[in-house]
Amino acid sequence: MRVIRRYLFRSIIGTIALVLAVLLGLATFIEFVTQLDDIGTGSYGILQTLIYTLLKLPNIAYQVLPMAVLLGALLGLGGLANHGELIILRASGVSLIRLAGSVMWTGLALSLFALILGEYIGPRLDNYARQYRAAAKHTGQAVATGRSAWIRDGDTFLNVSRLTDDFRLGGIYLYRMDSAGQLVGVGRADSAGVDDADQWVLSNFAESQFVDNGVKTSKVRRLIKPNNLSSDLIGLTVVRPDSLTGQELFRYVRYLQRNELDTRRYEVAFWSRIAAAVAVTPMCVLALPFVFGRMRSSGAGAKMVVGLLVGLVYFLTSRGLADGGQVYELDPLLIAWLPTVALMAATGVAILRSR
Repeated sequence: MRVIRRYLFRSIIGTIALVLAVLLGLATFIEFVTQLDDIGTGSYGILQTLIYTLLKLPNIAYQVLPMAVLLGALLGLGGLANHGELIILRASGVSLIRLAGSVMWTGLALSLFALILGEYIGPRLDNYARQYRAAAKHTGQAVATGRSAWIRDGDTFLNVSRLTDDFRLGGIYLYRMDSAGQLVGVGRADSAGVDDADQWVLSNFAESQFVDNGVKTSKVRRLIKPNNLSSDLIGLTVVRPDSLTGQELFRYVRYLQRNELDTRRYEVAFWSRIAAAVAVTPMCVLALPFVFGRMRSSGAGAKMVVGLLVGLVYFLTSRGLADGGQVYELDPLLIAWLPTVALMAATGVAILRSR
C-alpha cells in the first residue's frame, strides 16, 4: 500500500497544484482590477498595486484551497479511472476503503499545508499588504511597520499597536500636538472603531494632558472623537481576523473576555480557521466516490462543474453560518465546525454507498 499511496499522492498533488494556480491567477487578476481606481493616489502606482496583490495571494490561497483540493482530486483520480488504473487496483484486491485511506494521507498532508499557510504566512502578509498600501497612498499621513502603524489625523498622531508585550492586540496610542508642534497630551485606547457617523469610537481611553501646573489625567470607558481619515487608514486601526495568526486570535479572545467585551466574531474566526484546514482532508477523499459512481465515465468538464458546486455550497454555508450565527448568537464552536462535520459525514456516507 505504500507504493499505492505514493502513486496516488503524485497523481493528485499535480492536478491540485494546477487547479490552485488557475484559481490564484484568476484571483490575482480580479484583485489587481479592483485596485485600478486607486492608482495615482499618492505614490501608489502600478508596481505598488502589483506588490499589494501578490502579498494578498497567500491568504486567498488559504481560502480557496478546499475547493482547489476537491477539483484537483476529481481531475487526478478521474484521469486514473479513465485509464483503467483504479479498476486494476480494485481488481487486484484493493478495496475502496483502503483506496480512501490512501487518498486520505494526501488530504492530511494538504491539511497540514493549509494550517501552515493560514497560521504563519497568510495573516502576516495580509496585514503587511494593508499597511503597505496605506503608506503608499497616504504619504506623510501613515508610516507602517511590522507590528504597528503611525497615522496622522490633523494635530493628532496615532500609533496602532498590533501586538504588545502583555499580549494585548489592537492597542491605540494618541499623541496630541499644539499649533507650535509641542506635545500636549498622550492617550491610550484598547481598541478603536468608526461609528455610522464616521466618528472615532475609542474603548477604555485614558489620557495624560500636560498643563501649566502639571499633568492632568482622565479615563473614560468610551470616547467619541471626530474623524478625518480615509477608509484605508481607518482600516489600520481595526483588528481584522484575517490579519491575525491563530495564536494572536486566541490571545485577543482572552483579552476581550478579561475586559468583558464581545468575543463572538473572533471566536468564530479562530475555530473556523482550524475547521477549514481539517475540511481539506474530506474534500480530497470526497472525490473518490464521484470517480467510482455515476460520474465514472464523465469528462473533465462535468467533474469540474460538480467540484465547483460542492465547493461553493461548502463556502457559502460556512460564510452564511458565520454571519447568521453572530446575529442569532449561536455557539461559535457550532458555527465553525458544523460545515466541516457535515462534509465529513457526507464523505463517509458516499464512500460506503460506493462500495
